[in-house]
Amino acid sequence: MENELGIVFRSVLSVRDTLEGSIAEIKSLVGQGQEAHAEAIDFLAFAARRAALSSAPLLQDLWVLFELGEKRNGYFVEFGAADDRGASTTRLLEKLYGWQGAIAEPARSRYEKLRADRACYVTNKFVYTDDGLKILFNDPENAEDASAGASAAPRRGGKRYEVETITLRSLLQAADAPRTIDFLSINAEEDTLDLLERFDGSEYEVALLSVANTDPQQGEALAELMARKGYERRFAAFSMSDAWYAKRKTAEAAQPAAA
Repeated sequence: MENELGIVFRSVLSVRDTLEGSIAEIKSLVGQGQEAHAEAIDFLAFAARRAALSSAPLLQDLWVLFELGEKRNGYFVEFGAADDRGASTTRLLEKLYGWQGAIAEPARSRYEKLRADRACYVTNKFVYTDDGLKILFNDPENAEDASAGASAAPRRGGKRYEVETITLRSLLQAADAPRTIDFLSINAEEDTLDLLERFDGSEYEVALLSVANTDPQQGEALAELMARKGYERRFAAFSMSDAWYAKRKTAEAAQPAAA
C-alpha cells in the first residue's frame, strides 16, 4: 500500500509542476500586441490553481471569485442548484468563502439533499414570471434535463408533478436578501428572458449573472437585454454554453485576485 500511495503522491507533484509550467507559458504569451488578452490569461492562471476547489460544472464559482477579488461573505441566488457537489455554482462560495444566499430547487429528488448539505435559504418553488401558479415539472434522472411548463415531457425516466411558482422578487423577499446580490446563477428555462425583463433592478442590484445552456437564438436576445440593463459579456471563450455577465461599473471597479 505504501508503494501505491507514493506513486499517487509523485503523480500529484507531477501535475503541480506541469500546471505551474503551463501557467508560466500562458503568461509569457502576453507580449506586444497581446494586451487585450491579458485579463483572460490572468483568469486562466487564477482558475487553474484553484480548479480542484470548484463545485461548478464550468468553474462559474471561480469566475465569480476572480471578478470580485475572492470576496468573502457575499450573497448569491441560484435556480435549479441540484444536489451533486460537482453541479452547484454556489457551493464553494458558501462552504469556503462564507457566502449566504438563496436557492430554488423544485425537484423532489434533489431538494432534500440540498437542505441537508446547505446552510442557506432553500425553497422547493419554481422561479417563474408569476407567483402562486401550479405548473407541471419534469424531474428526470439527469438534473440537466429538468424542465417545467408545457415542455415538461417525461425524459430518461423522469417523473412529472405540479410545483408552485415564485417570482425572483418574492424569492429574494422570502430569503430576506440584501439589496446587493453579488451573484445570480440561472439554469436555462423557457421563461428566463421574460423573468429577467420583468425583474426590477432598482430594488435589488445584481453584480454578476450567469445563465446556463443558452441556445444561439436565446443567447442573442439575452445579450441585447443585458446590454440594455447595463451589463457586459465576460469571458465568452470560456463560458461555453453559459453566458456570464457583469454590471459595467462592477467590472470596471473590481480588483481581481492575484493568480
